[in-house]
Formats: sequence, structure tokens, C-alpha cells
Amino acid sequence: MIHLGSWLLRTGSGGGWSLRIGLILAAGIGLFAAVAFADPRAPQQPTPGWRLLRTPNPQGGPDAISMSHTADALRSDFDLAGLMLRCSDDGTEVLIVVVTLFPPRARPSVIIKADGKEWKFDARVVPPGAELLLPREAEHLLAGAWKSAHELVIKVSSQDQSFGGLIPIDGLESALGTLAANCPAGR
Repeated sequence: MIHLGSWLLRTGSGGGWSLRIGLILAAGIGLFAAVAFADPRAPQQPTPGWRLLRTPNPQGGPDAISMSHTADALRSDFDLAGLMLRCSDDGTEVLIVVVTLFPPRARPSVIIKADGKEWKFDARVVPPGAELLLPREAEHLLAGAWKSAHELVIKVSSQDQSFGGLIPIDGLESALGTLAANCPAGR
């Protein structure tokens, strides 16, 4: 598609029609490829906004399975990417996904507000530094205080950076159900 787009830009000097047709054609080809090459075994997404992610283990072990929801781009700082719920041996891990990497030894503070309540966590940086793992108590909030919330207000701060925003979590219960159904046995 890159070669097609650059060809259309070079040959489209006579006006905007060539560029428009090229963009429509490229978008159509991209959509067709996404549908044609989609994994037919992949389950339907549970709720709008939530995405089931399956990442193959490069060492041949079980896939990493997670559900993620992006931050509201209009009401969040650029550095806040979203929320990830991930299968683990002990249950469900809760992670804040960020854009700017944290150093491996950083211990950023994460404040989460929902429905008028507030929780403070010391997060652990997961290599390469774009995920902040919250302590186990955050997992209990998924089925408790956060279950009926529509959004989480997040504030992440460390010595080097501070940012925040809002992550919509409507459909959390359905997302947790999908995650549980897709977690490997024993995880």
C-alpha cells in the first residue's frame, strides 16, 4: 500500500482527484486485508471499546491473554494509553499502559478515582517500561468498587513525569468474563 500511495501522489499532480481516489482505494484494500486475513478462530469482541489481545509466547509457552481499553483521547494526556487486564497464574493483573517509557526501577504512584472514591497504588514497571503493574488489591476492585463505575480517572506521577486522564470502563464485567473464558487452563 505504501508503494501505491506514493505512486498516486507522484502521478496526481493534476488536482486532488487522484489523491482522493488513492486514499479511498488504499483504505478499501486495508479494510479488505484486515477482514480477509483475520483469524477465524478469534472470538467476537465483548463490548465496544474493549479488545481481546492474544500475544504468542516467543519461547513456546502459553500465549499472553489480555483485555484492554484505550484512554479517552479528548480527556487524557498523551502519555496515558489505557488499561490492561491480563491473565496471570494468580488471577487477573491490572496494568496501566503508558506511552512514555519508565525506567525499570521507577516506582510511579498511581491514583485512581471512580464514583467519588479514590485509591492510591505504588506501581511496578514492567519491562520495557510501557506498562505499570498495580498491586494485587486492584484486582479485587474490578469485581467490587469499579464494577459499577463508568470510568476511571487516572493520575500517574513519578520524579520525572506526571500525567493523567480518563479511561471509560463500561462493559467491564463482560470484558472480565471474556478474559476468564480465554485464559489458559490453570492461569
